[in-house]
Amino acid sequence: MSAMTAAAHEPSLRLSYARARLAEIDRMRQVYLASLDGLPQRDIAAAVHLSQASVHRMIVRARALGMEHESVEEVVLQRFVGQISTAQMLVRLASIESWVPRVIDPVDGVLPGDSRADLDELCEDGLISEDEVDQVLDARE
Repeated sequence: MSAMTAAAHEPSLRLSYARARLAEIDRMRQVYLASLDGLPQRDIAAAVHLSQASVHRMIVRARALGMEHESVEEVVLQRFVGQISTAQMLVRLASIESWVPRVIDPVDGVLPGDSRADLDELCEDGLISEDEVDQVLDARE
């Protein structure tokens, strides 16, 4: 495949990735919230077509990541796929309360980075501009 052809596919591939990642985040949150409401893990597993062990790991990870609240990545991806505007993204990013270094994940160990590192990585991936990152950081000061 030529470089020209690869470049032509990049925007649609990036959009597909963003949609899939948002779906993954949503599924993890819904599994976690269902568990908080007392739904047995076996019932959750049947509903999402996963094993009970996978559901258990997902719940542990969601708890460690604070999945009851939206993440920096989630907000940026929502704007990227057109669910929210740039102005809404900037306001929501500036108001995220859990703007702290990451926690220790019982499944995966220490997760690298923090909210600033998340923004930098999302910028490198072309999902948010450097100017937008600067605007968020300025608003948080």
